[in-house]
Amino acid sequence: MKRTYKVKFGCGCNIGKVRRNNEDNFYCCGDFRLDPDSKDEVILSGEVKSTDNELFAVFDGMGGEACGEIASFVAASNCKTFCENKDHYQEYLYELSEVLNERILEETKARSLVLMGATAAMVQFYKEEIYILNAGDSRIYKVQKNQINQISQDHVAHGYGKKAPLTKFLGIPDKNGLSPYIARGVYKANDVFILCTDGVYDMVSEDRLKELVCADKALDVIAKDIIDEALEGGGVDNATVIVCKITKG
Repeated sequence: MKRTYKVKFGCGCNIGKVRRNNEDNFYCCGDFRLDPDSKDEVILSGEVKSTDNELFAVFDGMGGEACGEIASFVAASNCKTFCENKDHYQEYLYELSEVLNERILEETKARSLVLMGATAAMVQFYKEEIYILNAGDSRIYKVQKNQINQISQDHVAHGYGKKAPLTKFLGIPDKNGLSPYIARGVYKANDVFILCTDGVYDMVSEDRLKELVCADKALDVIAKDIIDEALEGGGVDNATVIVCKITKG
């Protein structure tokens, strides 16, 4: 007999203390930052069924590139377009990444820019399986039985120190070079998945993230606590987090 689950989620996004604009965006079951120029904090929460085939994603416009906030907005807004028109087939993350890559390239050309890009960390829940995809250095963690593990892969060049150039991202001109990391797995009740940009994990340690997501609080409160700690830790970059907790349906 197939088990049914609920995916409860909380999301937080804030500009940080140093940046003049927020280059982060997200996608949570139809919600995203509608105004890429807004400096307002966003906190939201909700829940979906595991059979809804829903998508969660964070995007970070590439620092140092032109219009990073536009690249992340293009990614998030086109997630909504894609998901509203998709059939409920099993796995769609790679096809979605190709679509987002192409839309960012089109926007780059329309703005007469050389390069515009965004990282991506995406999670799709479908029945009893989870699919993940990432390109760049936004991360996905899994918390299970009081253990936290990164289940995404960082795509950064070696030999450059802490903030190395990204080797993969959305908006990469060479479509053959897109090749995001993709994986699949199963989940259980009480598993927690964390999607976040580097503005979160650079300021909040993995052990502290685990403590925060395991707190007996509503998930929107947990998301805000994580963002607040990232800002209190320095807030040198925009900070975005999505926390997804699996419960029995």
